[in-house]
Amino acid sequence: MASRAGIIGIFAAIGFAIGFMAYLATPAVGQYLKEMWPMLDQSIILAMICGGAGAAISTITVTAWAKRA
Repeated sequence: MASRAGIIGIFAAIGFAIGFMAYLATPAVGQYLKEMWPMLDQSIILAMICGGAGAAISTITVTAWAKRA
């Protein structure tokens, strides 16, 4: 059984990873999406990238954790 501090630390690391990956992906993916959909605002594109990264990492983490239990 994991400790409460350990679980909080894991979720803090996951949050850091989400932000880190979204920051790295933003320029390249944002430019590509801007070319695909020129009618979208840049802030909408960046929000889509960050939301997608967060959703993917959270879903993978929770699924892996649920299978472990």
